[in-house]
Amino acid sequence: MTQRTAPAIKTEGLVDQEHLREALVIMREALPAGITRQQLADRIGKAGVSLRTVDRLVTLLEAQGARIDRKRSGQPALLHFMLRKGPEWDENVSTEARLALRLATLSLAQSGTLLWQDKLEMLEGLASQHMSSRDRRLFDNLKKALRVQGGVDDPIEAQDILEPILRALEGHRAVEAEYQAAGAALATSLKVVPYALTHDLFSGGTFLLVWDPARRLPLHLRLSRIARITVATRIGTCPEEVMERAAQYQIGGWTSGEPPFQVEALIRGAHWTQAFREAPPALPAFQADPEEGGAAVRVRFLANHELGATRWLLQFGAAAQVLGPERLRNAVGAQLRAAAAQYPDS
Repeated sequence: MTQRTAPAIKTEGLVDQEHLREALVIMREALPAGITRQQLADRIGKAGVSLRTVDRLVTLLEAQGARIDRKRSGQPALLHFMLRKGPEWDENVSTEARLALRLATLSLAQSGTLLWQDKLEMLEGLASQHMSSRDRRLFDNLKKALRVQGGVDDPIEAQDILEPILRALEGHRAVEAEYQAAGAALATSLKVVPYALTHDLFSGGTFLLVWDPARRLPLHLRLSRIARITVATRIGTCPEEVMERAAQYQIGGWTSGEPPFQVEALIRGAHWTQAFREAPPALPAFQADPEEGGAAVRVRFLANHELGATRWLLQFGAAAQVLGPERLRNAVGAQLRAAAAQYPDS
C-alpha cells in the first residue's frame, strides 16, 4: 500500500508541528479520564515541553476545530483536558465511524451478497490504519458483541462481475450477460441495459435491474445467477420512467414497469400495532393506522407486482386480512386455502 504523506498543519510559527500531532494523539489515548496539563507537558517530545507550550498547543488545536473539555478531578483537584473532537486536519477514524462501517459490512452481507462483504472488508482494513490504539481496543470489544442475523448467504461464484457492471452503469453501456434463471437447466445469453443495483431485505439478495430491449420490459437478475458479463461498446438506452418505477416499487425481488397499485390490509394483534409504530417496514409509501382500540392496524403501501405484495402479506398468516385490490385479495385467499388443504387432519 502506498505510504500517505501526513497533511501540513498551520502552526502559525507558535509551536512545532510534530508537537501538535503528539498532543492530539496523547489526549486521545488518555480518554476517558483525560490528562493533566503537567502530564501532557511531560509526554510531548523526547524531553517534554513547557506548560506555556502546552497552553499554546491546546489553544491552536481548538482554533483548528478541536473540541477539548476541561474538568477538575482527583486529590488534589487538577485540571484535566479531554478530547471530544479532533481538529479539521485529523485523519483519525473514530470508533463510531469504524463501528458504522462494520455494521454496514454485516448488514449488506446478510441482506445482499457476500461480494459486498469482501469489498467493505478492504475498506475496514484501510480504516483500521487510521484508528488510535485506544479506539482499536474499544472497537475490538464492540465487534465481539455485534450480531446480525435473519438474512441470507448469497455467494457469487463469478467474482469478476461487479467491476464490469459498475463500468456499464457509469458509461450507460449495454451488456451481454450469461444468466441462469431459477429452475432453468442451462444459462442463457441476455443482451440488456443495466439500470441499478438493488438490495432486497424481504427476500434477501442483490439484484441487477436491467432493461431488455428485445422483450421491452424490465428484468430483475439475481447477481448470484450471473455467470459472466461483458460490457458492449454501444450506448444502451432504456425508458427512464418505466425503469424508475421498477426500481422504486419492487418488493421481494418482484418488479415490473407498470404503474404501482395501492395495497390495503388489516393486521390484527396489538404487538403488530406497536411494531409498525416503532419500526415501520421500508415498503413504498407505507402507512399504518391503528384501529379497533389498538388491537389491529390498517396498513397501506404501493407495489407494482402482485407476488411481491403477496410474499410480504403471507408472513402474517391468519393475522392479515387483505382489503384490496380485489385481485390481490383473491390471490392471497387462494394461497391460504391451498396451504390449509395440506393439513386436513389438524
